[in-house]
Amino acid sequence: MTTPRFRLRGIGKSYRGPRRGTAVRALDWVDLDIDEGQVNALLGSSGAGKSTLARIVIGFDSPDHGVVNYQGRPFAEVPRGEFCRRNQMVFQNPQLAMNPLFTVERIIGEPLRTMKIPAAVALQTPSPGSGERIAKVMEWLELSRAFAGRLPHELSGGELQRVALARALVLEPDFLVLDEPFSALDDLTAMKVLLLVKGLFRRLGLGALFVSHHPRHVAALADRVSVLEKGRIAG
Repeated sequence: MTTPRFRLRGIGKSYRGPRRGTAVRALDWVDLDIDEGQVNALLGSSGAGKSTLARIVIGFDSPDHGVVNYQGRPFAEVPRGEFCRRNQMVFQNPQLAMNPLFTVERIIGEPLRTMKIPAAVALQTPSPGSGERIAKVMEWLELSRAFAGRLPHELSGGELQRVALARALVLEPDFLVLDEPFSALDDLTAMKVLLLVKGLFRRLGLGALFVSHHPRHVAALADRVSVLEKGRIAG
């Protein structure tokens, strides 16, 4: 049996409630396996705990109790640089996750500077005559080079989300956490970007945790679906 990429057991998480001394339980003894090379969807309504679980998976938050294993190892034992290089997150609202003064080219290339990787290093599947990572991921997301010098406010919602996806892919990860990436888009734009992402995932062999409240989006993209209700896996 193949070891899951992530194995979560007994995960619980609470936050401080609106009144002193109270707590709001976001996750309640969640057990979940997230497989390699598949789009694993987490479907649920607003407030079900989906984003909290996604943040725990990607390491942005820690559970109050429970165990997270990554590729068979306790999460705490995995070097953070190694983990970030191979696992990236795409947020629900890309505009809030981007510096409004950065150009598209700089936004996409920021992870390369953070990880000290030269932008001219060739991708695994470089296009003829080009070894630039930024140019390649822009091509993957159907962003022409004319977008390179634009600022976030000059882009549509669909273009912003594709820039966010390009930024996540520029490190050549093999797994993405997608936290409601299409929810801010109108349905036509959402489905267009979703189908582009689906084709890209298949071509690159990427795995993902796809968090969504939209059954149609989940049906179009996911290989496996888990339902989260009131902090518990319901199916």
